[in-house]
Amino acid sequence: MAKILVVDDEIISVTIIKSVLEQAGHTVSTANDGESALDVIKRVKFDIVLTDFNMPGMNGIELTKEIIKFAPDSVVILITAFISIRAAVESIKLGAFDYLTKPVDKEELLLSVKRGIERMNLVKENMLLKQQLERVENPEFTYLTESNEIKNILKEAIKVAKSDSTILITGSNGTGKEVLAKYIFKNSNRADSQFVVVNCAAIPEQLLESELFGHVKGSFTGAIKDHKGYFEIADNGTIFLDEIGEIDTMLQVKLLRVLQERQFSRVGDTRIISSNVRILAATNRDLKRMIEEGKFREDLYYRLNVFEFHLPDLKDRTEDILFYFNKFVSEFAKNNDKNVKKIDNEVKSLLINYTWPGNIRELKNVAERATILCDTGVITTDLLPKNIIGKMEDKEILSTNDYNENKNKLIKDFEVKFIIKHLKLNKGNVAATARSINFHPVSLRQKIAKLGIDVDEVMTG
Repeated sequence: MAKILVVDDEIISVTIIKSVLEQAGHTVSTANDGESALDVIKRVKFDIVLTDFNMPGMNGIELTKEIIKFAPDSVVILITAFISIRAAVESIKLGAFDYLTKPVDKEELLLSVKRGIERMNLVKENMLLKQQLERVENPEFTYLTESNEIKNILKEAIKVAKSDSTILITGSNGTGKEVLAKYIFKNSNRADSQFVVVNCAAIPEQLLESELFGHVKGSFTGAIKDHKGYFEIADNGTIFLDEIGEIDTMLQVKLLRVLQERQFSRVGDTRIISSNVRILAATNRDLKRMIEEGKFREDLYYRLNVFEFHLPDLKDRTEDILFYFNKFVSEFAKNNDKNVKKIDNEVKSLLINYTWPGNIRELKNVAERATILCDTGVITTDLLPKNIIGKMEDKEILSTNDYNENKNKLIKDFEVKFIIKHLKLNKGNVAATARSINFHPVSLRQKIAKLGIDVDEVMTG
């Protein structure tokens, strides 16, 4: 739906047009002459202006010239009872979108407005393509995981996605905050609209306000023409503000206004622009500590934190380490025509025991390196970066005895969990369990005794 200004000195005409448009769901304001209309346009941003051609003082063509000057992206539709072909052509050349004749036909009016909205949306999409930060869009919006903690987050995120509530995603760099934001967007009611990613840390502080909210020509050195910001371009869509903790306190005030009133102004402009944008935000900073230090506004924090999802570090969800590594190796092998058949057990142990300060992003880089360097079909320890092996050495895990002890413990823990799981599935029947896992019953009983598994305790525990 559009925000529309109707300009006409005939009260009956204004009333009828306003009623038709409001019944169609549009927001309509009115003005009785060109001068008062121009005054409103300088203060408020309208999507469409419907103006009478013949008015005392400033006529429709003169008003169109001024509208194009102050709001070049507005759609202007002229309405008149007396218009010549020459006047119609002149108005179109000046930038008017369409013209209608009085008495205005309801269907023609709604059709013209509909076409105007389509043009407006097309312009927004084109602007988005030109102005969005250079980045590679990932067509996948799924969030793959083996972690039960992450799976619970995804279940809650699905519920929240259908609302328009603001969401704050926290977690260290590389934990998948943007992927979760895309997942929420994909499952939202705005999934068919724009999804704009803004990395607040990557844009210079002095330019960020202009990038977010736009600016008008001459508002600062270098502002040679009007510029739309992301909040204007992504109207009815979703903006993901990554690293929001990097926004300075003055800009936080303007962002708070958008969240509270859904309105903003371009830099150097006094006109109010309405914004129907859903905000998803993310940060790796401790915003509560920043509030205590006076670096982040408390009121903005609570506006952002309607729902918060915290993504744990990769080292705290070890079940995802080998899951993601295998996934990445498979992808890189396919893209680089590599035949990787196996990942050595020592590699798996090193990966599980590494702390992953770079989280999933670091793991992906390691997988890419190992896959590309692999010529034998088996990913071995010599293909891993030295920093991973070095970290293990620092912990004395790579010494022969300690490493073997660590490896044996991992194997033992796996065997215990595996056998207990199948014992429970077979109600403690060792023979049935042996058949289900292709084990000889005698060998399984020996293994159970060696591992110290108490079958009765398993069934009663």
